[in-house]
Amino acid sequence: MATLNFLTGNSGKLVEAQNLLSPLGWEIQSFHIDGKVPEIIEPQSDNLTTVALAKIAQGVELLATQGRFEESLLVEDSGLFIDALPEFPGVYSAHVLQSIGCEGILRLLDENRSAHFLTVAALWTGEAVEVFVGRCDGTISIDMKGDGGFGYDPIFIPNECENGHTFAEMSAEEKSTYSHRGRALRALFDYLNVDGA
Repeated sequence: MATLNFLTGNSGKLVEAQNLLSPLGWEIQSFHIDGKVPEIIEPQSDNLTTVALAKIAQGVELLATQGRFEESLLVEDSGLFIDALPEFPGVYSAHVLQSIGCEGILRLLDENRSAHFLTVAALWTGEAVEVFVGRCDGTISIDMKGDGGFGYDPIFIPNECENGHTFAEMSAEEKSTYSHRGRALRALFDYLNVDGA
């Protein structure tokens, strides 16, 4: 089984990647240096691709300092984009979640509740960087529903879900079918499968 290092401090993201890619023959492990996830400087940008590329550049530099330059490395940046709040929370989704939480987002919205999630996954193959994008369109629920998932999952309903469930009401398998992260990681897997990386 091939191993893929995932540079993230978010255990929910790690579990989602493991759930999706492990059955496909990839062991996903958290990228550690001296037993802990290394600190990465978050770039100031309103573009998820710019953020992901800045993070993968820092990660590759860390691999090189550890003599692990040929190892594969994944970073991923995601954002929730709400139509009624242009570009918000977007690239600042993690900070906004910590500041006002899902409840704060619900208080900001009136009738227009359309939104989408976007994920940009950047992969260092050991030789080059490849970028994969996943998008999920949906709506923000009226109230919080469900106990699963993490982040904004209790308030996001994907359009393709016919039963109107939020991500937090779904099993991990069901969520990955619809989710932005699931789509980006499946594109990454397809690339790895074809390329043989």
